[in-house]
Amino acid sequence: MSSTPLVTRHSSLVTASALALALALVLTACDNSQTTLHSNLPEQQANLVMAALLDSGIPCHKAPGDEGTWNVTVSEARFAEAVNLLEHRGLPRRDYQGLGEVFKKTGMISSPSEERIRFMDALAQDLSRTIAAIDGVVDARVHVVLPENDPFARNALPSSAAVAVRSRWDADISEYVPAIKGLVKNAIEGLTADKIMVTVFQDAPPTQP
Repeated sequence: MSSTPLVTRHSSLVTASALALALALVLTACDNSQTTLHSNLPEQQANLVMAALLDSGIPCHKAPGDEGTWNVTVSEARFAEAVNLLEHRGLPRRDYQGLGEVFKKTGMISSPSEERIRFMDALAQDLSRTIAAIDGVVDARVHVVLPENDPFARNALPSSAAVAVRSRWDADISEYVPAIKGLVKNAIEGLTADKIMVTVFQDAPPTQP
């Protein structure tokens, strides 16, 4: 009896196995292909991002970036999942510039009106950074209005402030609203509680994959 059919069948099985193995290796390589999720982050922010990803079962890596910063990478297959997760967690945190950063000595002379605008912006960012640190808060923005009143005018326009707070979907921060109002009131001279508006926007629950 000829053994040619058996040899042919064996060769076909070997070829099929080799192709299956090659395909598995290609798929594995594609799945492990890394892409940058965030770059040039301060180390603390990079660690927070990695902690959130790892807690949710998403593998990630950290590599040195430019000038003491860090880059966080994930596999291309889980990039979208990682982006959605960090968006709901409010990570990485927004970089606020407070009074110290805005008013660094630059050697340039600013006009009084420019100095006033810079002061209001720096004050608003300082307050935003403080509010954003409250548990359950994803992000916060404070808008301050300080009218340039005539010191000799009889009726001066009052200062005012608007606070927009974004909270996590599973956090109720309504109990903090009076404290937020008090914080803003005490930080801005001449501001009264009735001229402060705090609006809370709660994230929608994350969709299940």
